[in-house]
Amino acid sequence: MLKTLVSNPVSRIFLALIIAVVAALGTFLIYVTAPASFGQTDVQFATDAIYYFADDWSLAYDYLELRFYSGTLVIPAYHHGRVVAVLMIPPADSPGILNISLPREHRGDLPSVIKDNLDQALIMMDYIDYKHFIQDSGDTILLRAEDLQEQEIPTQYISRQLDHGYSLLTNYNLFGFTNWLLPTQQTVLLRLWGQRLGPISYYEDTEVRFAGAELDIRFKHPKLTRQFYPPEGYNLRAGLYMFFLAATAMAVISFMVGGTENKQREVAGEYQPLWTVLALAGTLLYAWLLTVFAAYFQPPPLGLALLWLLPLLIVAAWARHARLEPEFFGLSARGLLPGSAAAVSAFALLVLGSTFSWPAGFDWNMSYFILILAVLFREFLLRGFCQRIISHWVHPLAGLALVSCAWAVISVSAAGFGPGWGLALISALGRSVLVGFLYYSSDNLWAASLLAALMEVGPLALIY
Repeated sequence: MLKTLVSNPVSRIFLALIIAVVAALGTFLIYVTAPASFGQTDVQFATDAIYYFADDWSLAYDYLELRFYSGTLVIPAYHHGRVVAVLMIPPADSPGILNISLPREHRGDLPSVIKDNLDQALIMMDYIDYKHFIQDSGDTILLRAEDLQEQEIPTQYISRQLDHGYSLLTNYNLFGFTNWLLPTQQTVLLRLWGQRLGPISYYEDTEVRFAGAELDIRFKHPKLTRQFYPPEGYNLRAGLYMFFLAATAMAVISFMVGGTENKQREVAGEYQPLWTVLALAGTLLYAWLLTVFAAYFQPPPLGLALLWLLPLLIVAAWARHARLEPEFFGLSARGLLPGSAAAVSAFALLVLGSTFSWPAGFDWNMSYFILILAVLFREFLLRGFCQRIISHWVHPLAGLALVSCAWAVISVSAAGFGPGWGLALISALGRSVLVGFLYYSSDNLWAASLLAALMEVGPLALIY
């Protein structure tokens, strides 16, 4: 009965609509019942127009004490009018002093007090009045930015150091859009740059963490029993949200391209299985090496596009030798119009579902054209070659699953399995599955590559 139901095109479209409604309902319920901080997405921090030249600032926590001397530059960063970060830069001739005093049972071989001179300290918090933490001993000089020459304001330097602090906060990736969870009112996180210890971080929650290049001390806080940051169940909630959002997008794709029917083509050419298996393995290995190379060395977009084009030339020669027509890989006008419409619709759904707000602008860069070209070459290789051949040998769904999972692992492993890698893998897998599913449903490589290009460039070009 189920086979008869799925074999009917009208039934397939109706089934896709049911899945879309159920998945959209699940997405809505997951989001609206989330903690308030879950909706704080695409946070844009701005530096205020006033810089503070202060004298003798001090900062104290349970196990940490900071002191800054006269002439310290204090730069608050704001989000929606609320101070969420403070960057303090002491003068070179009077660097700040850091004292770390740890309980004896957690000190180990370390001295009772750890001291260092600070080049700067970045405090991430969520208080309107940050002087609740920072004690100013006296006369603070307010210097307005408009009184300075533009070249005297270290804007890029400040932005770079704030980025270091943001990287320590919990963030999640929704299909390419990076969203931050702001600190709670109980949270204070410090990023310190010591002259002797180097970059170190200090964080108090249910677990006290003090970590640096040569230090990694963690112990339970004696008084706090409730974890404030990130919210409890946050990782599970974000993962479920991405699952339902991806399921909704897949149902939309199925509906627009005519259900879940896969239209297989007859193979007119011939190819040798052994050499093809080696070619598939070599292609995936090349994709991993190239992704790692791009992550660490960040080549220009044109160079990246040429590197993705190189194996395509070999595939083209192989296809010519095997007498395979371009239509075999999906390079035709068949299914292009509904497939392209499905790509744009799925992308729009992901944008609205990932950012929870309408885009406020569009920042286009000419380098994005080259980046789109690199993405097209990459998808031609991964979908047109790997997924198409595996689908022909085994089963279309097997080709979709294998290549999608392989590319998700490749893209995440290239950046390293750091904190939050699980959500990053779910995000990458969702994007990869959507591209592969569109290729599977429409049998058109151009449409699938369009969706991949939109998801790659969208987070870079859209402004919120």
